[in-house]
Amino acid sequence: MSLIADLPLGHSRLRLGLQHVVFVDRHARKRRPMNLCPSTHHELTHADPAPSIDQSVFVRWLFDKAGLNVNHYSQQTLRRRIHACLRSLHVGSCSEARRVLESSPRLIPVAISALVIGVTSFFRDAPVFDCLRETFVGHQEWQRTGFRIWSAACSDGSELYSVAMLLADAGLLHRAQLLGTDCRPDAIVLARNGIYSASTMRTVDPAILRRYFHFESAGYRIAGPLRQATQWRAANILSDPEPGKWNVILCRNMAMYLKPEVAGALWRQLESLLVPGGLLILGKAERPGGTRLSMVAPCVYRLGPRIMHHMK
Repeated sequence: MSLIADLPLGHSRLRLGLQHVVFVDRHARKRRPMNLCPSTHHELTHADPAPSIDQSVFVRWLFDKAGLNVNHYSQQTLRRRIHACLRSLHVGSCSEARRVLESSPRLIPVAISALVIGVTSFFRDAPVFDCLRETFVGHQEWQRTGFRIWSAACSDGSELYSVAMLLADAGLLHRAQLLGTDCRPDAIVLARNGIYSASTMRTVDPAILRRYFHFESAGYRIAGPLRQATQWRAANILSDPEPGKWNVILCRNMAMYLKPEVAGALWRQLESLLVPGGLLILGKAERPGGTRLSMVAPCVYRLGPRIMHHMK
């Protein structure tokens, strides 16, 4: 073996051939590849791989690049999304992901979106929108003063546009201020454009499609009056809460990614931003403990005493 390993560089063909010798075990009859001549020269080796990056180190680096505080988020929840993040970048490791993102920073929002996934759809959870519909139609004070509605962590804007459609159905859209915010600029671009694929619209009532969408080559586009009635802004709810008092705040399935103490602080902050009787819309698994909010319908919480008969 030592004679083979010490072959001069000029015998490179022989060396490479010996690296692919296959032995067959006469008793077990198994093919066992063996490299008889490990490369010792620079020109016969592949480049050394970059050192592996720990998942937590990569996530912290990524959140810092995106301007987000990773300490607000549940590390366990983020770790479960690591593989989805790698798939979104078409890489197999955190080391590769970092190299890709360093060379193509425009992909950082893609990676963040895979880690903190923005699941949404039009009229998601019918009881939520049944409650809102009755509230908008039956709340005379809000009709007089106007409706201020904020969709925090709005993703592609489906839910805020759904609320806009309810208001339009009731003839109240002109009385409403509708704002959507998300910490991901790419999500805000999608929401502002208001174009949705045919597959996204499969569950939407055909009557709503005809009334509030226009079909284009790129997909279904929200009608002009609804787009004009909505505003969109890239902002992080944890560091940039929207000022003023709101009649309705939608903040669905965001707290599930946060540490419990951060989620608790978020509930209290959102409570302080609601008008008396205002509604907070959350995800099915979210419960705003330690607040003056009480559940009045699935996923719907109200600040203060109940005022609607159907909610009792």
